[in-house]
Amino acid sequence: MKKEIINLDAVVDRTEVPTLKFDGEVLESIFGEKDLWPSWVADMDFQTSQKIQHALCQRVGHGIYGYEGSSNALSVAVSAWYGKRHKWQLNPDHILFSPRTLSSISALITLFSEEGEGVIIQPPVFYDFKMIINANKRRLVKNPLNLESEVYQMDFDHLETVAADPNNNLLILCNPHNPIGRVWPKEDLSKLSEICIENNVFIITDEIHGDVTYRCNYTPLASISHEASENCATCISPIKSFNLAGVANSMIVIDDNEKRSTCENWFNRLEVNRNNVFATSAMLAAYTDGEPWLDQVIEYLEQNIETLRNYLQQLIPSVKIIEPEGTYLIWLDFRELGFDVKRLETFLAQEAKIAGNPGHWFGREGAGFARINIACPRSILVKALENLEKAVSRLARSE
Repeated sequence: MKKEIINLDAVVDRTEVPTLKFDGEVLESIFGEKDLWPSWVADMDFQTSQKIQHALCQRVGHGIYGYEGSSNALSVAVSAWYGKRHKWQLNPDHILFSPRTLSSISALITLFSEEGEGVIIQPPVFYDFKMIINANKRRLVKNPLNLESEVYQMDFDHLETVAADPNNNLLILCNPHNPIGRVWPKEDLSKLSEICIENNVFIITDEIHGDVTYRCNYTPLASISHEASENCATCISPIKSFNLAGVANSMIVIDDNEKRSTCENWFNRLEVNRNNVFATSAMLAAYTDGEPWLDQVIEYLEQNIETLRNYLQQLIPSVKIIEPEGTYLIWLDFRELGFDVKRLETFLAQEAKIAGNPGHWFGREGAGFARINIACPRSILVKALENLEKAVSRLARSE
């Protein structure tokens, strides 16, 4: 496929359109400041592929945006993408469409558990999981990850204990894991799957970051084995890979016929499965023509990570990077500064001028850490690092 020429160093003014990440009033309400580096929302500051832009322009140019008939072209394209890129031979007929990934997860929790039952998560993990579990009146059950030699590991002994509780019927897996950037190896996924199958725990697996990995392969849980695929619902979407969070839909892949039928009927009853003509156009273009753009973005992100790593090691050694294997979200270790959670929060916003995600947002297990987003032009990242360096230097002078 012909390589698309893109300039990822270009700084695009995102304030020209309504943008959550850069909204001054939102920044002030959350972080107490407006003039910050917005690094708290998981989208990119890069323009998406020209192929996708062209597809959207063509659809707009048609001028009629009425009801669109269902077509399996997108499902076939998604299946081909995962087969080629991730060696997952998913059945196009097993794909269900929903408005958003969080909508998908909420629906799955509603359908496959009862109020008061436990849903297992693995903190530190994306904070909206906790919110959705609580909103659905389910009980939050933690299976915390362990940080060993600066690499996070699953605690399988503890997982066996909580999975054995008959009141815990669901587990939400994050693969690749947000915020720590871990791409779970096949061996870990197999062990997790075996434990859940033995204890009748159904797995909801959020895999929307799967396309963005570095020096390792993302393994879809459902590709592990037939048994694993029958005991999980996989949430996927091009929103992270192609920066389409404001356009694209989410998808759920469910191989178990009974569970897929249950989910499909629920979506039909609530009429939340209507396709959007622009979402369809964008997603189809992404999965058929977007690969060259994505490969260039991943290469650029790897260079951003190298820039960040070198800057911290040479100029801010008290702040350490947890090496990412995937996602463009970076987990930084600030524990050496000795801050409590509130002090770290104010330090980042008021002194370093960074609107990042304090680690305790992802559970108490994230205390002392913070998440930043490096999917931005390198010049912006370097400026943010310079601000961080100055803030840390002022701390040293004040001691």
